[in-house]
Amino acid sequence: MAGRLNHPRLLGRFPEPMRQRAQRLQHRETPWLTRPVSRGVGRGVTPQSVTSFAAHEVRAEVAAAVVDALTHRDVPHALVPGPHRTVRQVAVAAADREAAMAALDSALAGPGWVVEPAGSRRHRAPVVTVHRVLAAPGGQVLCGDDTSCEIGFWPLVTDAGTCRTEGGEHRPGTLLAPSRNGVAAYLTPETWARATSSTPHWVVADPRPDAFEVTEPIDIVYTWVDGDDPAWQARRSAYAPGSDLNASAAHASRYASRDELRYSLRSVAMYASWVRTVFVVTDDQVPKWLDTTHPKIQVVDHRDIFPDHAALPVFNSHAIESRLHHIEGLAEHYLYLNDDMFFGRPVEPELFFLGNGLQKVFLSKDTIDLDPPTARDLPAITAAKNQRDLLEHDFGLTVRRKYQHAAHPQLRSVLAEMERRHPELFEAVARSRFRHPADHSIPSSLQQSYALALGRAVPGEWTYQYQDIGRATTPRALDGVLRRRPQSFCLNDMGTEEIDPVVAEEALTRFFGEYFPLQAPWEIPGE
Repeated sequence: MAGRLNHPRLLGRFPEPMRQRAQRLQHRETPWLTRPVSRGVGRGVTPQSVTSFAAHEVRAEVAAAVVDALTHRDVPHALVPGPHRTVRQVAVAAADREAAMAALDSALAGPGWVVEPAGSRRHRAPVVTVHRVLAAPGGQVLCGDDTSCEIGFWPLVTDAGTCRTEGGEHRPGTLLAPSRNGVAAYLTPETWARATSSTPHWVVADPRPDAFEVTEPIDIVYTWVDGDDPAWQARRSAYAPGSDLNASAAHASRYASRDELRYSLRSVAMYASWVRTVFVVTDDQVPKWLDTTHPKIQVVDHRDIFPDHAALPVFNSHAIESRLHHIEGLAEHYLYLNDDMFFGRPVEPELFFLGNGLQKVFLSKDTIDLDPPTARDLPAITAAKNQRDLLEHDFGLTVRRKYQHAAHPQLRSVLAEMERRHPELFEAVARSRFRHPADHSIPSSLQQSYALALGRAVPGEWTYQYQDIGRATTPRALDGVLRRRPQSFCLNDMGTEEIDPVVAEEALTRFFGEYFPLQAPWEIPGE
């Protein structure tokens, strides 16, 4: 169909406006910053305006509203548990469908509430979903069906001799799951009676964590620099980069600030509020808008993690990264982020780690070239080649693919083992003031390959988008991110100069205001 849309003979039959629209659809182009795809916003739905938003809390509130509505109308129901004692599905006997729908219609009549499917289909659908459309005061839609609660209508077994899928027969009075829920295919009469008469109404008497569920705390670590800070600029100008460095190693784009940290942290507040602590590692700098007294925020100075202060100051992210696992109080499981990395929709701990403690790695489709490192390579490529050499030396294995420039799951114990094996490597990288061809990118690359080789990591999958903001495609790409809402995206500045910087800056400002319009709990009001 896509090929037909762009066929010149076919397009020639239509007026020019229709041809232009067809061509935009062919290339997935839309006018700049159109509203994101419906996100579950139905026709005639007026969003509920809010001034704060955390997707996981909203999801719990929606489930609680559904349970309250059914309880108020005395509709028997049970709760199918999801990870972290969330509600995977509210189970209702199929015979009580009309009573349940009446309860929902009565209780959820306020702004933003949506029950799907709508119309006559709701009277025969085996499962319906409830969500609430929330919007910022400026009208930016914050969520839709990505924070929904599912209600399943379970038919009753009335005939003796009804076969179970795994063999044997159901007893009359058993309720059958209308869809796969990952917990129970059916509920016996005793289980249903116990669940509907107890509080809370779990179908499992005492929901235990699933073997795949991550129960350990997870922290986030950011490295951040304010490149506009005069004091920092003076420190940096006192040290001249050597001539053997790649030009990008000290390029101004490496330190440019567009307030990305503010919006990256907003993405954490909106879509990963389960994080325990956020550590922001800086060189004697604190964003003026950041409330450092907030219980989830800890600012870590370079002097706190570099034992030899003679190595400071450093202007090399590789050097700073080599010391992150020495942050006091840091969890065994943590995510390492740069300020150009963002979450784009609700993410779960299990996206990054397994319940047995293993971390995940997110592989890029790009490969590492086969030549040895040279000063012509970008520093990130040089570091990737260096880690390939180390992996071949230690394990007789090689690595051919890069890792996505995104949130990096980390195991602190793996880094500690790496440092015990190669103290000289960590020492050399920590003393590399600017990026150098001998560097290793320890958490962003080496740790992940090492964890794989040790059997401590497995490949992960998610929806992800990368954009070099210096490319001419940036405005259109940002529009695409708004429409697709990937789980993660990166807006990286590689020093490319295909687009007018003013145009790029305006595009980013509009994009951030549309995607992350609300202050995070750790932002100082008015700043």
